[in-house]
Amino acid sequence: MLMAKSAQNKPPYKRWERIVYFFPVQLLFVHLKKNLILLLFWLILFGVILRVFSLKYGIPYLFLQPEYLGEVNFLSHLILGVSLGGFIMAFNLSSYVVNGFRFPFLATLHRPFIKYCQNNIILPLSFSALYLYSMVTFQLEFEQIELQQTIINAIGFLVGNLIFILFTLGYFLITNKSGQSFRTKNDRGILNPVNDLFGNKKKWSGLSATSKKQWKVSTYIGNYGKIALARESSHYKPETLEKVFAHNRINASLFQVGIIVSLFFLGWFNDSKWLMIPASASILLFFTILIMIASAFYSWFKGWTSVVIIGLTLLLNQISQQNTLDYGSQAYGLNYDTTKTAYTQDNIRAFQENNIIYKADIKRGLKLLENWKHKTQEKEPIAVFINVPGGGLRSALWTMMSLNEANDISKNELWKNAVLISGSSGGVVGAAYLREYLYRKNSQDSVPSFGVIMDDISRDKLNPVAAKAVLNDIFLRFKTFEYAGQSYRNDRSRAFEVKLNNDTRGWMNRALSDYAQLEYEAKMPLMLMAPTVSNDGRKLIISSQGVSYLAHNTAHDQINENIEFTRFFNEQGARDLSFLSALRMNATFPYVFPATKLPSEPTIEILDAGIRDNYGFSNTLKFMYSFRNWLVDNTQKIVIIQIRDQQKFRDIKASKTRSLWESLTQPFGTFYTTIIDVQDYAMEDQVRQAYEWYGGEIEVVEFVLNRSETNPISLSWHLTKKEKDRIQSSLDSETNTKAFIRLNEILRSSQ
Repeated sequence: MLMAKSAQNKPPYKRWERIVYFFPVQLLFVHLKKNLILLLFWLILFGVILRVFSLKYGIPYLFLQPEYLGEVNFLSHLILGVSLGGFIMAFNLSSYVVNGFRFPFLATLHRPFIKYCQNNIILPLSFSALYLYSMVTFQLEFEQIELQQTIINAIGFLVGNLIFILFTLGYFLITNKSGQSFRTKNDRGILNPVNDLFGNKKKWSGLSATSKKQWKVSTYIGNYGKIALARESSHYKPETLEKVFAHNRINASLFQVGIIVSLFFLGWFNDSKWLMIPASASILLFFTILIMIASAFYSWFKGWTSVVIIGLTLLLNQISQQNTLDYGSQAYGLNYDTTKTAYTQDNIRAFQENNIIYKADIKRGLKLLENWKHKTQEKEPIAVFINVPGGGLRSALWTMMSLNEANDISKNELWKNAVLISGSSGGVVGAAYLREYLYRKNSQDSVPSFGVIMDDISRDKLNPVAAKAVLNDIFLRFKTFEYAGQSYRNDRSRAFEVKLNNDTRGWMNRALSDYAQLEYEAKMPLMLMAPTVSNDGRKLIISSQGVSYLAHNTAHDQINENIEFTRFFNEQGARDLSFLSALRMNATFPYVFPATKLPSEPTIEILDAGIRDNYGFSNTLKFMYSFRNWLVDNTQKIVIIQIRDQQKFRDIKASKTRSLWESLTQPFGTFYTTIIDVQDYAMEDQVRQAYEWYGGEIEVVEFVLNRSETNPISLSWHLTKKEKDRIQSSLDSETNTKAFIRLNEILRSSQ
C-alpha cells in the first residue's frame, strides 16, 4: 500500500525530464563525472576499432580480423564475442559496484542488477554496433573476404557476445532479489554489496551519507524494453536497501573469481595451440581484470584513488629493480649460469685491439672471398652487396619479392654474385628465409613454389606475440621452457620464434654456428646482423664468421661503436645462439618484443638494429673497406642493392599551426619522425666517401616499396590482404622496373 500510494502521489514528469533523467542517460553522465577510469578502457577500444589508435603497429587488425588456429572464421569471431561479453559484464558489474548506491530506486525493482545492466547499455551497444560496421567494411575492403563469409564472421561475433551475456544474466535472474524480498526482515550489519571480491565492506547507509548528490531518475528501460517511470525509494528502511544491494556481492565475487581463474588457466596452458585464443580476446580479458581492479581501488579509496595508484606505481617501480624480479627476455642458446663477461671499456677495447684475432679473421675472410669468386666461375665477377630495411612484415615480404624478382630476371646471376646481406628487423627475416629457399632450390632439393614461400612469410605473427604478452608476460612471467639443455623464460619473444619457425618450415631452426661452413664455402651469402646495445648505443655485430675487422680499433683516443658478438660472448656459448633468436634480437622493436638481456656484468639489453642503421649500410661499407684491395684486384665492380621501404626523396610537409601539445612534444616528435631521414643523410654521405676511398667502381641500385601517407602499409607483424597487394604491385612501378632492367644489364654484362 505504501508503494502504491507513493507512486500515485508522484507528480508526472515533463517530456524533457523524461529524456534528460532517463536512466541510461544519467548513467552515461555519472560515468563522465565519476568514472573516467572505466571510460578510459572504452576510449581505447573505440580508438582501436576506428583505426585511430596504434594503426601503425597493426593493433586494430587483431580486432577487425581475429585469428584462431591460423584461421579467420566463425569460431575466431565467436571467441572474440565471448570475450567482449565478459568485458561488458565486468563493466556493468564494476559500474554497479561504484554507482549502485547513487540510484536507490533500483531497490524497488524486481532483479535490480539485471535492470541496471539493461540501462547501462549506451556504451556497450554503441561499441558493438560500431565494431560490426568496422569489421565488416574492413574485411570486405582490406581483406577482400567474400560477403557470405564476412556475414558468417559477424554472426559468430554476435552469437559469442550474446552467449556470455545471456549466461551471466541468466545466473543473476535466478539469484537477484528486490526490496520486497527483504522488506519484512530486519538484518542489520549486512555487508554492502556495492562491494565485491576486492571491495571495501562498508554499509549502504554510510555510502549514502557520503554521497553529495542523489542522482535523479525519471524513467528507465523496464521489462521487455518498455519505458517505465522510476519509483520512489524513500519509504524503504535503510537496512532493507542495504540488504538488497548486499545480495549481489557474492554473485559479483564469483564472476570475478571466474575471470581471474580463466586468465591464469589460459596463461599457464597457452602453449597449447587450442588455448592460443585470438590476441584481441586476450586483450579484452586483460581489460576485464583491469576494470575490476579499478573499481576495487575506487571502492576502497574514493577520492584518494589517483594518489594511491601513483604511490603504488612508484612502489612497484622500486620493487621491480630487485634482481629477484628481473624478468628480461633471453637469447636462447647462451649460457646464463656461467661467469658473465665484463662489459667495461677496458674489456671492450681488449677485444677491439686484439691484432691476432684481427689478422686471423682477415685471412679467413680473404679465403671466403676466394671461395665466392671460384663459385662464380668468372675471372672478375661483379660483387653484389645487399642491404635490407627494417619495418616488420612489410619489409620481410618486400625484401623477398624484390630480390627474388631481380634474381629471376637475371637468371640467378644476382644470387650467384651475392657476397653479403646486411640490414635490420623484418628485412633481414625475409632475406634469411629467401637465403634458405634459394640454397635448397639451387641444391636441387624439393622445395615449394615461391608463391607458397611468400604465403609463409606473410602470415600473421602478431597474434601469438600479443596473446602471450597478455596471458603470460604480465602475470605468469616465471614460466620456463627447455632449449638445447638449458632453461629459459617463456615469454612473447619465445612465442614469436615458435611462430616464425613454423611459418618458415623449420628451415632456420639452427644454431648460429651451423651457417659458418655454408657461408665460408660460399653456398650462402654472408649475413650480418647488428642490433643496438641500449645501454650505450653501440652495435653488436652478429655473424657466424669471425668479423673482428668490423670492430677493430687501435686508436687510443677514439671509440669504435662495434662489438663482435661471438668473440665477446664466447665463454657464454655465443656460437650456440639460436639463429631465430639472432633474428628476433635484430628485430626487437620496443614494446612489441622485450629487450633481450645478455649474460654480461653489468647486464646489457639489446634492441632493434634499425635504431642505429635501418639498412645495415655501415656494416656493408666497413666490410668493403676491410677487403678493398682484394675487391679492386679481383672484381669487375661492386653493386650495392638497397631495398627501401619508402621513397628517398619525399616532399616536405607544409608547416602548420601546432597545438599546445604538439608544441610541447615537438622536439621529441621531430626526432622520432625524422630518425630514418637522418640515417639516410648519413648513409648517402658514407657512400660518397666510399666513391673516394674505393679504387674500383661502385654502383647503387634501389628497389623502393610504393608506400606513402596516402598509400600506407602498417609497421607491424600483420598485413592485410590489401597491403600485401600493394607490396606486390610495387614490383611493377616505373622506378622498380627501370632498376630491374639496370641490374640485369650489369650482371649479364660480366658473362
